[in-house]
Amino acid sequence: MVGLALGGIVLREFPDQWPNCFVELLSRAKSNQSSLDSVLTAVSIIFSNCDDRLSKACPLLIPTLYEIYQQSPRTLVLRVLSQCFESLSWADGIDQELVESSLDPIWSDWFNQLLSVLQSDCSPNDKRLSLKVLTVFFRDFVTYSHNWFSEIISPIWELLLCVIPRYQAEVVHYKEHLMGDLWEEDVSAGVEGLVTQLLELVSCLVLRPGLGTALQEELVPLLNNLCWYLHLTKDQEQIYFSDPNQFIADEELEFYKSPRTASLKLFSDLIEIFGEVAVEGIVKVVENMLLNTSQPSNNLLIYSSQSEVHPALESLNSALVEIITANQEEHAWKTRETAVLLLGSIATDIIAYNAKSRKLEKPSLEVGHVFETVILSDIKYPNSALGSKFLKGRSLWCTAKLSDLMSPDHPMINTIFRICGECLEDNSIAVRLSACYALCRLSKKVSGMQPEVVEALPRVLMSVTRLIEISSPETLHLVLDTLVEASNLNAEIASQVPCYGSGLFLRLFTKFYGDGSLYNKILSVIRFWADLPQGLKPLTETFVPFILNLLSAYPLNYEKLDSMSSTSTIDSRSNTDNILILPSALELSMILLRKSKSGSSERGRLCEMMRPLLDLLSKTEDVSLLLQGTGCLRSFTAYANEEIIASNLTEKFIEVASILLDPAKNEAGALHLGYFIVNIFSKLSPRVDEDLLIGTLNKLHKSKMPSIVQGFVLIFARLIHSHPLEIISFLSNVSVDRRVALKVLLDKWLIHQPLMRGRYTKNATITSLTRLFTLKDERLESLLVVGYNPSHSNVCSEVLAPFKILCTLIRCLDNESMPRRKQAALEEEGEFQTVVEGSGIGVVGDYEEERMDTVEDDPDDPMDSLKVDLMNEVGEDYDQHEFHIPESKDKGLGDYEIGSECLMSDMLDFDYDDTDDVGEDFYEDDMYNLTDWYGGISLQTFLLEFFNNMIQNDRDYLLSCMNHLLPEDSALFKKHFTF
Repeated sequence: MVGLALGGIVLREFPDQWPNCFVELLSRAKSNQSSLDSVLTAVSIIFSNCDDRLSKACPLLIPTLYEIYQQSPRTLVLRVLSQCFESLSWADGIDQELVESSLDPIWSDWFNQLLSVLQSDCSPNDKRLSLKVLTVFFRDFVTYSHNWFSEIISPIWELLLCVIPRYQAEVVHYKEHLMGDLWEEDVSAGVEGLVTQLLELVSCLVLRPGLGTALQEELVPLLNNLCWYLHLTKDQEQIYFSDPNQFIADEELEFYKSPRTASLKLFSDLIEIFGEVAVEGIVKVVENMLLNTSQPSNNLLIYSSQSEVHPALESLNSALVEIITANQEEHAWKTRETAVLLLGSIATDIIAYNAKSRKLEKPSLEVGHVFETVILSDIKYPNSALGSKFLKGRSLWCTAKLSDLMSPDHPMINTIFRICGECLEDNSIAVRLSACYALCRLSKKVSGMQPEVVEALPRVLMSVTRLIEISSPETLHLVLDTLVEASNLNAEIASQVPCYGSGLFLRLFTKFYGDGSLYNKILSVIRFWADLPQGLKPLTETFVPFILNLLSAYPLNYEKLDSMSSTSTIDSRSNTDNILILPSALELSMILLRKSKSGSSERGRLCEMMRPLLDLLSKTEDVSLLLQGTGCLRSFTAYANEEIIASNLTEKFIEVASILLDPAKNEAGALHLGYFIVNIFSKLSPRVDEDLLIGTLNKLHKSKMPSIVQGFVLIFARLIHSHPLEIISFLSNVSVDRRVALKVLLDKWLIHQPLMRGRYTKNATITSLTRLFTLKDERLESLLVVGYNPSHSNVCSEVLAPFKILCTLIRCLDNESMPRRKQAALEEEGEFQTVVEGSGIGVVGDYEEERMDTVEDDPDDPMDSLKVDLMNEVGEDYDQHEFHIPESKDKGLGDYEIGSECLMSDMLDFDYDDTDDVGEDFYEDDMYNLTDWYGGISLQTFLLEFFNNMIQNDRDYLLSCMNHLLPEDSALFKKHFTF
């Protein structure tokens, strides 16, 4: 509390009102040990929670801390010192005067003091904090620390060696009983924390320039000696015993600071610095560790070329031999586990090394001998040691990593697949998970037609499925991926699994439906199973009764339920579960419905859901249920239209669609609604229901989300293709909120056209706009619609519908051409473009990388001449079609988009291509099944042909419209066509 109170005062008063606050506080408390500890704790809290302004206190605070430490060495002083350095580090190379005023008077004394701490018998925590100060200094003070670099190398290298026996004795073979540091919860205390900080400092030093040549000479000894810090600690061992899922869950969590992760990072840093030399050295060290483990004297610290350290190394090796002799069996398997971990960790580096060697016709690194004689042996014939299970698991993990070194026709790959499959039945969960990981990688290599694989696959698939039940959420991703990859090998064999696994996946579904990533994995497996020859039936028999129960038990008065209340009844909690899970269950039913065949028992079973779903959707207001429920109705109308008609439910579907079009219902639930109505008109009711169209217009008028708007626009786009004049007449005679419906539709359509996603939707709407443009209908030619570049500030900017349509088509063509231009820019040194010149093809100009549809005019823009030339040509010679242009009185974007403050004008540009991620909730399979001619066309090719035909057959009308376009849009047209 004192620290927090002082922190509030300092935050307010420092440095303007109380510049010497820290020095004054510490000076008054120096005489009283208890008071000094309280003040140091308070200062540490202040530095932990305040900003970089505290760096201004360093010139006085750092010397004061040194005085205190000389009088009474204490851990708190070192902690505050490290925080001072962290707060000051920003100034290095930026405010060098501040750095020098803080460090010049005292850093030499502090540096010697920190080194003396490292060489003394003080506690590991004091040494760790000293190392932390040095780490911050050499990592963050690159400019200032340059002259001190040579002073630190020798003592740190000496410490790196000297601490190995203690680390092995107290951490690897015996669990330290120490409390963690409450100030740094992510760092272990004791010797383990000391080693972690030491390795972090070594990483900082090796990455600094100037050490390369000297370090390369000592590289192999360094690599060998670092391996001692890779050994599995007793603490990690106990964690893996208590929770085997952790063994494979995150492959040694990168964010967890430990000697093991710090060592692996240091190995990676050395590879980054020394490249192939480091990879060769690591492989050499690994081979030595795996092939020479019979005697305690093997694999000790390697003597360096510096003879002066040999006596120290002899003493250290003697200590290590004593430790190894006392823990010989444990040391043997931990050494092998370390070597296998290191080999698997550099597998990608070995692949890169061998690829480069083949290119240069040099010898590759061969690890096959080690793999076949040692690693596979540890998998097939593990010894009886308890820890051999971890060695076996690590060997399987390494097998997965090294599988990328094997070609699909490698003579051993099918045997390895079989061996890994056998490991799935091991009594150790860690081994089974590691085998699962290996099989996931191997399944991408082996052939499902090989006899050895065919024989092993049924047992593999069943074992993987059983492993799902005991996997944690962290490892369940891996098991599900393996199930899919292994099933891909042979669909006939995989068809046996859903009969056993469908009930298990129902339990998984009910448990993880709220976990986004796991839920999607579960759906991907169900989707895969539904495609198998015998997979759909057990899925429908398992899931449809479950969904029917959810539909019948769904509470319509759910708003009154409080699932978080401690007084909620069991029934209330059950109802809440129904509310949360039903939308996900309906999404799953869409998958099954799309996979089922007309007239099949599976289709009939799924159709039992139609009546209760229709009844529920006609009454509910729940957004999630509306979203997935409407998607489910969309799938029914698309794939089960015959069953709907046979069940006399057509009118019920139309009635529910009318209810869902209520503008008062939440817009977010209407993602599938427009497509649902498209399917009604296409599959159920060839006679267009005018009431549905009016309801669609009212819903469209209130909608603001592009993903919702595009579905409603698509309804009219398709009708314009089939009945253009009738639809225009209908829209001209209907009003929406006292506005002509034709204007409401076109305003929404033309605003959101650049934001529409999905190839079918874009094709249908753009081709429909070309149809409107060529109609030359008087009702369109006299209608003002949203301007060229709508924004909230761009008022009175409306233009005639043909002008805006033409502008939209030109910008769309330019956008559709963009990916092709970028590809051409990579393939050709000089860029060119294909243009339609009258009735021929020609090449003109250079492409601009920047799109010009909304860019302000630049006085130095090289396209200006194109704009001027074209506009002069059009204005002088081609204004033969007269347009009557009414006065525009619009009030900007807000006039068309009620509540559209979230829409910025630069969000309304064309900025997509066919590869855009349209989201997992969006699909167009049912639209393509309508077999419309425009569904699969190339939009770029179509627009090029459209404008080419206009140039040839109706040039006057085209140029008369272009006379009213913005100069930049005319320039865009000029980039693609010349006259």
